[in-house]
Amino acid sequence: AEIVEQELFDLRNKMSSACYNPYNAFGPFPGSEIGKFDHEFLKGRFAQRVSERVPKFDKMLTKPFLLGDKPCYVDFLMYEILDHLKSFVPHTFEGNDNVLAFMKRFEELPKLKEWFESEKYKEGNYINAPMAAWHGGKKE
Repeated sequence: AEIVEQELFDLRNKMSSACYNPYNAFGPFPGSEIGKFDHEFLKGRFAQRVSERVPKFDKMLTKPFLLGDKPCYVDFLMYEILDHLKSFVPHTFEGNDNVLAFMKRFEELPKLKEWFESEKYKEGNYINAPMAAWHGGKKE
């Protein structure tokens, strides 16, 4: 569980790196002389990494949840990050049926099902802050 947790943390950090311009992190400062933020390039490199990792999650998710029949704390982290990744680079999830089944099972958990069906959830929330190159909001 700890290894999966750290891999998820790593993926989320790399997604942030692809979405936030490090040269404008603290305000409208000029870009660096040695680098230029290129969201689409970074997104493409990140999509490659995700397309290598999601099949590994797919092979691992042979039980209803990560460690068995009941969800543990890492299942909550896994669902959230997989959901973000699926929104950001959806094509990387094609053919990974165990991952998609895991996500569906998670969404069907009784208390969570109420949340996912609620109007507040359907209104949509940002995944990243509005200043990110991709924030995941419905108004993109």
